[in-house]
Amino acid sequence: MRNVLILGGDSDYNLGDAAILAALCAGFSDAGATGITVTSARPMPRIPKGATAVIPRGVAGSASLLRAAGNADLVVIGGGGLFQDDDSRVKMPYWASRIAMLVLANRNLVGHSVGAGPLRHLESQIAARFTCNTLASVTVRDPFAHAALSACTSRRVGIVPDPAFMLAPAHPSVADNFLRSLDIPPGRPLIGVALRRWFHARGGFVPSRVRSAMGLDCDDGRATLSQLLAQLAAALVPIARRMEATLLLLPTYTASYENDATVCAEFGRLAQGCDVRIASIEDPALYKTVTGRLTVMISSRMHPLILAAGAGTPIVGLAYNGKFEGMFDMLGVPRRMLWLDAAIEDLPARLGALIDEAVNAKSKDGLLDKAARLGDIVRSKTSDLLHAIAAPRAA
Repeated sequence: MRNVLILGGDSDYNLGDAAILAALCAGFSDAGATGITVTSARPMPRIPKGATAVIPRGVAGSASLLRAAGNADLVVIGGGGLFQDDDSRVKMPYWASRIAMLVLANRNLVGHSVGAGPLRHLESQIAARFTCNTLASVTVRDPFAHAALSACTSRRVGIVPDPAFMLAPAHPSVADNFLRSLDIPPGRPLIGVALRRWFHARGGFVPSRVRSAMGLDCDDGRATLSQLLAQLAAALVPIARRMEATLLLLPTYTASYENDATVCAEFGRLAQGCDVRIASIEDPALYKTVTGRLTVMISSRMHPLILAAGAGTPIVGLAYNGKFEGMFDMLGVPRRMLWLDAAIEDLPARLGALIDEAVNAKSKDGLLDKAARLGDIVRSKTSDLLHAIAAPRAA
C-alpha cells in the first residue's frame, strides 16, 4: 500500500490550485497510490477524482493533519505559489513552521513542483533555507522559481513542470453543452479573458485574505485597476468586432477577498459594442476543454494560460511577477506578455500586436505538443516520488 497526503494552495476557491490538486491526485492514483488524502476548508468539499479522504484545514484540523501525516508513506507540498512574499511577508515563515510541524510526524516530506519567488525579505529567505534543508527533496515549477529558491540554499533544487500541465480535459460534449447554456452559437469565434485584481497593497505582514476579513482592505489601487480595465476594453473591443467574436470572461478565483468575477464584470460593463459573456466554471477539467474552443486566451492569472496552452490555444499574459516568464520559458515559446505595473499607457496597441502575433504563430508554436511533453515530464516525476518510497510510513 502507498498512502499520500497532499498539501498545497487554495484549491477550494482558486481554479488554478484546484487544477494542480486534481492533476496530482490523478497522477498518484495512476502510479499506484491506494490512499490519497487532501485538505479542504469547505463544509461540503469537492473531492478530486482519485482522492480517498479529506481533512479540514486550519487550527480545527491540526490533529487530523498530524495523524494523516503520520499514517502517510509520502507527504507532498504540491504546487502553487507557496514559497513567496509578494502577498505577505508571513507566507514563507508560515510554510516553514508548517513543515517543521509535519516533519515531526513524517520525515518523508517533499516539495513537488512548488511555485517560489519572489523572496525579497530576509525572514523569507531564512525560512526558505530552513524549508529546503528540512524537506527530503524539493523541486520547483520553472526557472524563475529555481532562481528565487536556489539563492536561499546550497541544497539541490530541481525543476518539474507545473502539475496542471498533466490535467486531463473534460469530454468535448460537456464544453459544447456549457457554451450552449451561455447562448453562444456553435462555431462563433471566442476570445478568452481572465482578469484579477492586483493593484493593491502588497508585501505587508498581513495577508490579503486576513486584511479583507478584518475590514482593513482600503481598496488600494482602485484608480489604477479601473484605468487598466478601460485600456483593456479599448484594446479588445475592436479586435472582437474585427473577428466577429465573443469576449468570453473566465474568472478563476471566487474567494470574497479576491473575487475575479467582480473584476470581470466591471470589465464587461466597459466593453461596449461587442458580445460579452461571463463563464463561471469551477471544474478545472471543463475549464481546460473550454479554453480549447478559444481563438486566443489573454490572462492576468497564470493557470488559465497553462490550461489553454494544454488545449493548443494561443496565449498572451498580463504579468505581475516572474512566474509568467517562467511559464513561457518552460513551454519554449516567446514571452508574449505585458507587465501590469508598466503597460497601461500604450496597452491597446501593444496588446493588439501580441494577440495577432500569438494567433498567427499558432502552428509554429506547437503549444499542444509542447504542453503535452511538459505533462509527460511531471507525470513521470510524480510517479517517481511514489516508487521511490523504500518502506511504508517512513518516519
